[in-house]
Amino acid sequence: MFEWSDLRHFLAVAKSGSTLSASKILGVNQTTVARRIAALEEALGEKLFEKTAGGYRLTELGSAMVQSAERVETEVEAFGRMVAQRSRKLLGMIRVTTNDVLADCLLTPWLREFTQRFPVVQVETIITDRLMDVSRGDADIALRAGTLSHGPLGDNVVVRRLATGKWGVYASKAYAGENGLPTNPDELAAHPIIAGSGELSRFDPAFMKHVRAKGAVIRQASSSILNIAGAIKSGLGCGPLPCVLGELDPELQLCFTFDEGDYALLLITREEMRNLPHVRAFNDFIASRTSALRHMIEGRPQNR
Repeated sequence: MFEWSDLRHFLAVAKSGSTLSASKILGVNQTTVARRIAALEEALGEKLFEKTAGGYRLTELGSAMVQSAERVETEVEAFGRMVAQRSRKLLGMIRVTTNDVLADCLLTPWLREFTQRFPVVQVETIITDRLMDVSRGDADIALRAGTLSHGPLGDNVVVRRLATGKWGVYASKAYAGENGLPTNPDELAAHPIIAGSGELSRFDPAFMKHVRAKGAVIRQASSSILNIAGAIKSGLGCGPLPCVLGELDPELQLCFTFDEGDYALLLITREEMRNLPHVRAFNDFIASRTSALRHMIEGRPQNR
């Protein structure tokens, strides 16, 4: 009788076409993959692959077996998620995913107070720009900047809109004292610019449209929002930041906000966990803290 782990090795080779590629997917060495395939074929008494110059090619039986193996894989993964979620429920554990900006500006500063109020609750933070699938249990809760159609949501999640975030153009207070500030897009050409690059450039299209139209000089382009904030603080020039970041930094000065480029600040929770006491307490706490800072997130600064 073969083991479930043998099916994992079989699917990895079937999908990648070689034991070398499969070993990288599975995080094991190539010899282990080849040995597990051989053991599976021996247990079945049939060949699942033909070795060719181009790699491993599925036999007729191997091709027929792929779909069944994928169903088993799906069920085993679902069972694993169920067990993991049950453990977290019993332990009062919450897995929260967000990006580095929201983690640094909002989540991390708030966790000290939350854990003091709820010491039996353990919070695991997964900091990534990848949109983890809460509906599948990749995380219990996501604090996400985007839209309701931005990224995988699924049917079994509850979405809570916390605020409407804005982008603004910022400069350091030291820069403003020496050079003044642009008060509208028409004045950008008179100032050196720090801009987004790569994947980040699509998040501030309104800013880049004005920069190009006015012929402003881009002094630095960066693929990191936190790096852009650092460059602005150093006095290198003016640049775009989400107001949730810019307004919370006392060294930065808002020049103006854009009417375009608004995003929703969303709290996404796996539906089956929403009414657990520790999850409900966490969500209500985050919503309350966000409400207190909504004027900053939405680019309506008060005196600071």
